[in-house]
Amino acid sequence: MRFVEANGARIPAIGLGTWELRGRTCARVVEQALRLGYRHIDTAQIYENESEVGEGLRASGVNRDEVFVTTKVWTTHFAPNDLERSTRESLARLRLAEVDLLLLHWPNPRIPLQETLGALAHAKELGMTHAHFVDPTGLSSS
Repeated sequence: MRFVEANGARIPAIGLGTWELRGRTCARVVEQALRLGYRHIDTAQIYENESEVGEGLRASGVNRDEVFVTTKVWTTHFAPNDLERSTRESLARLRLAEVDLLLLHWPNPRIPLQETLGALAHAKELGMTHAHFVDPTGLSSS
C-alpha cells in the first residue's frame, strides 16, 4: 500500500469516500472495503453518515489503529466554540476518541481564518484529531 506523508501523518494514498452513502448500505460498504484492504475512510459532517461509517469500521473487525479516518467540519461550524462542539459531535457519531485527520470542508469567508485555525489547533491539543489541514481552495472537498 502506498502512503502520503504530510506534517508527520502517514496517510494511505487510496481511501474510500463515503459521499452519498447512507444507512445500512453505508455501513456495509465501509465494512467490506476495510475487509478488502482499504485503510483510509473519508466522511464529513454534511454527508450525514458518520454513525454508519463508525458502525462499518467496528463491524469490519479491523483494529482501529490500522485505519486512517478523516472527517470534515462543515462551514457553518468554523467559529471556535462551534468547531469544538461539532467535532465532539462527529466523534460521538463515529464512536471514536479521535480522528486521524480533521479537515475544513469548504472555505467560509464570514469567519476569520485565524480564528478557525486556532480552533483546529485546539482540537488537536484536546486529542480530538492527530492532524488537521486546511485547503483554502476547497479542492480537497467532495
